[in-house]
Amino acid sequence: MCTVLFIPKDNSVYFASLRDENPLRPKAIEPRKDISHKIEFLAPRDAFAGGTWIGVNEFNNVIILLNGGFENHIKNIKYKKSRGLIVVELLRSELPVIDWNLMDLTDIEPFTLVVWSDNNLFQLVWDGQNKHKALLDATISHIWSSSTLYNQTAKENRRHLFDHWIATNPVISQISVLNFFKSYLDKHNGFIMNRTETLRTLSFSFLEIQSNDNAIFNYFDFSNLQNTHITFNLQSTFTSLIRNSNPLNE
Repeated sequence: MCTVLFIPKDNSVYFASLRDENPLRPKAIEPRKDISHKIEFLAPRDAFAGGTWIGVNEFNNVIILLNGGFENHIKNIKYKKSRGLIVVELLRSELPVIDWNLMDLTDIEPFTLVVWSDNNLFQLVWDGQNKHKALLDATISHIWSSSTLYNQTAKENRRHLFDHWIATNPVISQISVLNFFKSYLDKHNGFIMNRTETLRTLSFSFLEIQSNDNAIFNYFDFSNLQNTHITFNLQSTFTSLIRNSNPLNE
């Protein structure tokens, strides 16, 4: 929920998410299939608040949360609900971008959502006062860093490292992305961070949306070094990402 990647490669798209959180928080629940409002979705769960930071539903909608909007904000003592519960609500939707537009986000802490829906990539930002929606180029790779943890200088450095790695045309897999994350050794601003005893990277989620209408979810828990692997069937028909541009080649 604090570092997110989007990578299109051949006929698949890949998402990666690192969750930076207080290790004293109750241990997260590994990804599980759930059905709500007659819609099936797959997501890990925050055992404390019940929400999630990443998930995919049967309609090929991927929703990933980052804390904060465009810049860091002053926190209120209390908010109406956890931002992770917003993700769960949208995973119950066939049209999450439309439902986000209709949501009342008053008294919700600022957040950013990376949304894959109808084979389009969206960035949805709630800055605490206004909503901001952007349709992004889904033929190129993107990286996001949480505004609550990383200033603009740190964000640009991380983007430079990511762009350089993508330019080497790597094979994309759970292992290759994790090795990229581990390549930047900086406890404060690195991808896998450990600033204090109350803030560190707790887990790594890697999600592949395949051309055969399967989603493959790999979840790695750094606390016990356990990996969860689940294949999830999608209803929607995947279409090529090639829109008047050349794909990355192996």
